[in-house]
Amino acid sequence: MLSEELKQEIQAAYSAFLNARELKARYGQRLMIAHIARNLGQLEIDSDGRRRGGKPLCVVEAGTGTGKTLAYMVAAIPLARAQGKTLVVATATVALQEQIIHRDLPDIARHSGLDFSFALAKGRRRYLCLSRLDQWLSGADHQTLALYPDEQALAPDSDTLALYQEMAQSLASGEWDGDRDQWSSMLAEDKWQRVTTDNAGCTGRRCSHIKNCPYFRAREEIVDADVVVANHDLVLADLALGGGVILPPPEDAIYVVDEAHHLPDKVINHFSHRLRFQAGLRWLEQTERSLGSMLTRLDSDSSLRAELDTLATRLASLRLSLAGIRPLLDGLLQDSGVADGGSAVLRFEDGVVPEPLRGPAAAAAAGCWDVVAEAEHLVEGLQKQLDSNQPVQPREELEQWLALISGLQQRAESQAGLWTAYSADAREERPPQARWLQLVEGG
Repeated sequence: MLSEELKQEIQAAYSAFLNARELKARYGQRLMIAHIARNLGQLEIDSDGRRRGGKPLCVVEAGTGTGKTLAYMVAAIPLARAQGKTLVVATATVALQEQIIHRDLPDIARHSGLDFSFALAKGRRRYLCLSRLDQWLSGADHQTLALYPDEQALAPDSDTLALYQEMAQSLASGEWDGDRDQWSSMLAEDKWQRVTTDNAGCTGRRCSHIKNCPYFRAREEIVDADVVVANHDLVLADLALGGGVILPPPEDAIYVVDEAHHLPDKVINHFSHRLRFQAGLRWLEQTERSLGSMLTRLDSDSSLRAELDTLATRLASLRLSLAGIRPLLDGLLQDSGVADGGSAVLRFEDGVVPEPLRGPAAAAAAGCWDVVAEAEHLVEGLQKQLDSNQPVQPREELEQWLALISGLQQRAESQAGLWTAYSADAREERPPQARWLQLVEGG
């Protein structure tokens, strides 16, 4: 239950803020504070700090001008701190995220009397990867393994290299912290993508640059913060990874989802499977060549050679399996009229994939899982090499290989999920999953 002490703390904080800003209480704002406090106050916490009973969900719709940010902050911050939880605020837009972190929270901290800390959370791709920057500046061969067929693996031009040199100098002097949003000018997407990474491509504690990593330095600020401001994509990405990977673990957090009307589309984006078929085939072909290049760098007695060779064989088998599916997809699009200028999307009624496609989809799923399994073995082998005092290859090269093979594993897992869904008997699903084909340029 909501204790009398917490009620008084919330009321005092609200009154102090209004008085300091010479504002009048708004009826809708007061109702919102009361509703949030009442619901969060019903949460019971056991001796291990885990939730026990109570209603975990509170939904509020309020019009423009209500002062929603102040209302949920004043109500939730005292309750989160009393329960030993981190308040995670997720927004849909960068504009609101910036407003909360740079204006609203400092204002509330200054005028409400509440004592709390706050930090901004961003995904890895908003931060520079020192390993990738170092590889470009050192002239390392980046054509070893490009995970996406449209990924720019060619050597950067002189202007791009000059930009990377400037980044390195700004980092060394302390003028820049590696946050893309803090760079002095707009960064072209193609230039930035070369020097950033994602969860799959990050080698974590095995990276030579982890002590100075901009992303992990930013994460340190999140660990001790009472309030963490993120966006919908980051929260959903963290939950998709199991929670607690980027943000505080779900069991240690109270979530406020601002601008929640954007959430359905975001959820579909994060928890669905998709594959650009032709691009996927090109990626497999390119990856096979890349693995062949990696094999040439290993000694004949290297412990990694057999695992690399097996992975290349699995990829070739998967590519042949997918090549046989292409005529089936073309036929379905042709029969439906999509290929003749009709609707760009063929939706399978009730999510039921035509029988002729389900068998090949099952074979493709099995092929993807084979690739995942072999990639996982290779990742373990690379990790052991990096942990060894006498690795078989230069450490910098092994770090690069580990990041790339981890990315390969993640992409194969995603494709396995799609083909598994296509091979399922949707007639037994309640409710059915949506499945469709879409005709896209360069598909």
